[in-house]
Amino acid sequence: MRRPLIAPLTLIAGLVSIATVSPALADTADTVLPVVSAVGGDPDDAGYLEFHATSDTAIDASSVTAQLTLRVSGDRPVTTVTGFTLVSGTAEDGTWRSSDRLALGTHGVYDTTVDLVDADGDHPAYLGQGEVRYEDLPVFSDTALDRTTVDFEHPTVTATGKVSTFDPATGATTPGWTGSEVFLTGTRSSGSGTWEVGAAVQADGSYQVTAPVRNSVYVYAVQQDYQTVGTDPVTVARTLSPTRVVFDRTAGTAAYGASYTVAGTAQYLSPTTNTWTPLTAGDPDTEVLLSGPNGNHAYELTDGGRFGETLATVTGDTAWTGSVGGFGFLQAGSAQASLHALSRSVLSWSDHTFTGAGAVRVKGRLSASAGSQPTGSVKLQQSSDGRTGWTTVASVATDATGAFDTWHTLRKPTGYLRLYYPGSADATTATNGVLHLTRAVTRVTGLNASPEPVRKGRTLTVTGTLQRQKGTTWTGVSGQKVTIRFRAAGATAVTRMATVTTGKDGRFTLTFTAKKDGTWSAAYTATAAYLDSTSAGDYVDVR
Repeated sequence: MRRPLIAPLTLIAGLVSIATVSPALADTADTVLPVVSAVGGDPDDAGYLEFHATSDTAIDASSVTAQLTLRVSGDRPVTTVTGFTLVSGTAEDGTWRSSDRLALGTHGVYDTTVDLVDADGDHPAYLGQGEVRYEDLPVFSDTALDRTTVDFEHPTVTATGKVSTFDPATGATTPGWTGSEVFLTGTRSSGSGTWEVGAAVQADGSYQVTAPVRNSVYVYAVQQDYQTVGTDPVTVARTLSPTRVVFDRTAGTAAYGASYTVAGTAQYLSPTTNTWTPLTAGDPDTEVLLSGPNGNHAYELTDGGRFGETLATVTGDTAWTGSVGGFGFLQAGSAQASLHALSRSVLSWSDHTFTGAGAVRVKGRLSASAGSQPTGSVKLQQSSDGRTGWTTVASVATDATGAFDTWHTLRKPTGYLRLYYPGSADATTATNGVLHLTRAVTRVTGLNASPEPVRKGRTLTVTGTLQRQKGTTWTGVSGQKVTIRFRAAGATAVTRMATVTTGKDGRFTLTFTAKKDGTWSAAYTATAAYLDSTSAGDYVDVR
């Protein structure tokens, strides 16, 4: 059980005494009146009355009379005690004790007055006053502690021993305590209060009681009027354990406008294993204080010594300091974590003109919706399905304002394109919307110039087929213009000979007059629907 702390009035076995010194009346030159002080119970045996008296002549022992009045409501029984013996000092300045054990009818606190006469016949100007605590008194023996050094993992002390009851009426000591309980008081460190834990006393007077302590400890019992008597205090050594705060990320990044959670673990160096161990949840001494953009807040630890808080909106670079310990059995420890705010990058692609030759214009701007201007190059990437397999096909430099404008010819002008900014130490990544290259791939196949060889001046017929790719198959394309070209033997220049329109299934036929040896071919120029293509050449010998 735990009860409000009652500070002990004395830690010795015996009755408590309160001394009241009665000042003498104004002395005459020839008269010094007796003075009675320190009226109370004998500290060595609560069944006797004791007082101190001084006078200019010897105190008459037979004249001493004590009146003891029970301090209760209603009728207050009065007992007169006579017969006192000088136990120390002299008859003029000494301590007197009742010759016989007090025979008071009721246990309790008695208001006491003492009168006497010295050899000159003088009485005290004021009667000696005090109190006698005529109560059962606990007597402790065989007191032992299981430890006199405590730490974070062993914060309690267990006291064992025996307590007996001394009866001032009989002077007898019997096992056990009439109050049935004893209390172990464990004094915490300065300003942290005191623990007081009670335990029942067994019939033989033995007890065992455990309490958390910091500096000192003693066992005591409570008398009927809530005065206490106990053992002498025993100093308890306190071992402090080092602590530390371990952040999950000591240096993190987040974009402007995003949320960010800082978290970590609070640990202590175990005095048992000498290893860093998560601090215990639920102990107020293990709270973590986080100082940062949200202000200063103390957080109770969760399982595993965990703690954390969230910054709802990142508005710039910031930092946190986490502190733990400095209380109880824990040394203070702290650590820092920082957050670097990243500019929120934005990519715009203002012109993506696509030419028939497969060249695309890459014009736009890299900017930031929040934060400083991002720096670095922009990547032109290509993918066959627009979802995966993005490959960088060109790197585009930006100027100081983030603007860029260049052309890039694609090796395979099919599939999908996008702009991608990989980010930097100060800015987030960004992508631009995907551009779908919807024009179909074409080919000119089956080109044939005949007959061959052919006599000069005779008719030469050029045939072939224009096809487009559709999935994994090829189909003829009608109504498209195909250019017939000729390169004379030994020449490097190609001459456009004529243009023909494809017919059904993409076939085309055109006749010419054979004039010289050379290679014939056909070319298709890209349109909004189809990509360009060129056939293989067919060499004709003209004789």
